[in-house]
Amino acid sequence: MTTPRELADRFHEHWLSSHPLAATSYGIPGYDHLMPDDSDAGHEALRAGAEEILKRAREIDAETLSPADAVTLGCTIAHAEAEIAAVESAPYEHTVTAMPFSGPANFLAIAARSVLVDEEAATNYLTRLEASSTWIRQLAGQLNAGAKKGRYPVEPLVEQAIAWAESLLSEDAPAPLLAPEPPKDWSGADGWKKEREGLARQAVKPALAEWLETIRALRGEARPAEKAGLVHLPGGAEDYARALRTHTTLPLTAEEIHETGLSHIATLEERAVRLGVEIGLADLGAAHQTLRSSAGRARPEEAIAAARRAVSRAESRAQEIFPPPLPPPCQVTPMPPVVAEAGMAPHYTPPRLDGGRPGTFWFNTSRPTAGTGWDLEGVAFHEAVPGHHLQLSRLQLLDHLPALQRQRSVTVFSEGWGLYSEQLAEEIGLYSGTESLLGSITTSLMRAARLVLDTGMHAFGWSRERAIQFYLTHVPLPVEFLENEIDRYICNPGQALAYLTGKIEILKLRAKAEHHLGAEFSLPEFHAAILDQGSLPMPVLHASVDSWLATRAS
Repeated sequence: MTTPRELADRFHEHWLSSHPLAATSYGIPGYDHLMPDDSDAGHEALRAGAEEILKRAREIDAETLSPADAVTLGCTIAHAEAEIAAVESAPYEHTVTAMPFSGPANFLAIAARSVLVDEEAATNYLTRLEASSTWIRQLAGQLNAGAKKGRYPVEPLVEQAIAWAESLLSEDAPAPLLAPEPPKDWSGADGWKKEREGLARQAVKPALAEWLETIRALRGEARPAEKAGLVHLPGGAEDYARALRTHTTLPLTAEEIHETGLSHIATLEERAVRLGVEIGLADLGAAHQTLRSSAGRARPEEAIAAARRAVSRAESRAQEIFPPPLPPPCQVTPMPPVVAEAGMAPHYTPPRLDGGRPGTFWFNTSRPTAGTGWDLEGVAFHEAVPGHHLQLSRLQLLDHLPALQRQRSVTVFSEGWGLYSEQLAEEIGLYSGTESLLGSITTSLMRAARLVLDTGMHAFGWSRERAIQFYLTHVPLPVEFLENEIDRYICNPGQALAYLTGKIEILKLRAKAEHHLGAEFSLPEFHAAILDQGSLPMPVLHASVDSWLATRAS
């Protein structure tokens, strides 16, 4: 009989081979020469592989397993189901964006951050560049196939993508592709650079030009901004139901999620008023105005220095609330221009397993976004410590776990932890003052509003403009950034629901543990119970914590 770990390892290898750009983003070596196969045959192979794993997983009697094997089995089933849902939803048929979340923009952002540690890595990069032309043409073909089904992209996002591609194609070779440097002191560096430039110019650039012509041709039929949500696509309601389940891992309805968002906004706005009064801001409007104007006000070098101080302060306290092993320090680095200019907020990428790049908090020094004003400390705590760096970099040190649990990120778990970390930072006194606490309310408001906006557009038919106006009313962040956020939710339905949903579940589990353990409750021990089994779907996390509580009780 196949064991849960064997199944998990087999599926993880299948997934990494099928999603090599994601493997590179996760810092997992061995796949940096590959590109995805977004042909119809490639998608069917994805589905078939996941269905085979799912069939074998369901043949295993979970009642006979150890707690650790039960967690592994639950993770494998959830990931296989999510893979099948992704193929069935076919987002590549209608998704066009200039943001680095999918498509050519994602590929160029990953290329710009590539770290080439040796000659093999440099060769792999060239192989990937050459293969990318086929992939980009596959994406264009899928958009044409979607158009024949009436599944068109959204017009404002098409316009942005056209402008983005035109800018890249105006260069002799797309600059992001030339950003990676050859290994230091390598004798073949000059020849490698020449080949890199030739591939960027002669392979990638023509394919990108064809993709551009495809989206130009679709522009006239694209969905208007008034119909930006999935609900306006043939089969869109079913696609969104799958997205809800995949990103929350829970049987929640759009109506439930929408109401949760509205309730949290009301509570957070009340607290924002109280904090604002402490520093002379008379009402919610005054607090909003001050918070919105704070974004990007500091000079870039001052802002990134403040982020480094916040991360360092958190790292010095980490041992008080977390058990060993603790990861190495988090690096705080400016984003590559192609990422920063797309309007990306500060964010984290885990360390590469080959040592080529440490865990990195990427800071936007080019544009005012979330995390560049009074909310700077809250975002730093979310992305670095006690947030994603402590969570994901530490997880790599737990090498007894299956790779599926250590190397994959379940969004509702990872982002729920990040948002929980913002609250945890307040509990242990990491914020430098009332301004920073008020700034943290800003990011919490954004995560609550996401529940309203994502469901509003994709389930209830809200227009893009209605979503933008709701954001401007309730979230005091720069207008352009909020517009970019709305476009992010349009091209990645359901992902934005994971943050607050995950935090709510973690807090439920903490309350349960505090109730059961009473005076014996320990934050480090609870955090170990949450983090030490890897990145888990919420039902699996609940079962894992219940098992831990049962063990503690006995």
